[in-house]
Amino acid sequence: MKFRFLLETTIALFVFASAYALIRIALSEIPPLTLGGIRFVIASGVMIPFAVKRHRSDRSRFNASDVLALLGLGVVQIVIPNALQNIGMEYTTASVSSVLQSTTPVFTLALSFTVLKERVTARDLMGMVIGMIGVTLLSTGGDLRSLGGLVLIGNLLQVAVAASYAASGIVGKVLLKRHDPILVVSICFVIGAVVLTVLAFLERTSWPSSLSGEVIAAVLILSLSYCIGLFAWYDALQHTNAFRLYVLLFTMPILAVAISVVVLNEAFTSADITFSAITLVGVALTQFRRRNGEARP
Repeated sequence: MKFRFLLETTIALFVFASAYALIRIALSEIPPLTLGGIRFVIASGVMIPFAVKRHRSDRSRFNASDVLALLGLGVVQIVIPNALQNIGMEYTTASVSSVLQSTTPVFTLALSFTVLKERVTARDLMGMVIGMIGVTLLSTGGDLRSLGGLVLIGNLLQVAVAASYAASGIVGKVLLKRHDPILVVSICFVIGAVVLTVLAFLERTSWPSSLSGEVIAAVLILSLSYCIGLFAWYDALQHTNAFRLYVLLFTMPILAVAISVVVLNEAFTSADITFSAITLVGVALTQFRRRNGEARP
């Protein structure tokens, strides 16, 4: 189980971290809501055949509360993040956006404790604080002054994205107690695709007449990789504590920096190494449990 958890979280986090670069490429030619619609129409087309096959062997049935939960999951996992993140980026900087979105584990901690009644220890709280400090330093390059003087609405939208992702973890955890991850992810994609496609018509005056090969490739990779990434994430969520899974999102800025170094040949400074180490210490405190009965992934 430990190996499966490690493999699935590694795949998911790499997909999530690489998505920023792919989205940036795609947004150079495609409006944000339209990109979301295209992305999840493709993803839905890929996942539906797997969902149909799995549904035939799944003995559980979706009741009225499950349907409402699935609708909510599609909104908080797909619609809100895809809509607000790109809109908010027009008002704030990438570094501040990264810091604010990294508050997802903070919201997850509160929700998992109040809604799921999961146990939260002092070690978890310490790890979360240390991880948040590391992410903030890494995303700002240690210059905390960059957090000030920005338009409030952009920052609030990024916080809303973080809260939305945290809510998706809680709703997803509830659904995964009774249903297969492939079914949950597939239905979530379909709901997101429908809503974002409808919203995309608000941008029809900005639709491009043609797309470059680079943008088409970015959209395809983004869509297909997210199918694998979100399934792996939800499969891991089905078998572990929600907070201890979502605190791993603190590692995303580290992965994003590593991807930039490899793909864009950007520098990886000694400060980056230090701040990454601080972040990893915080994550480690929440992941490696003592043998006196504390739960492990």
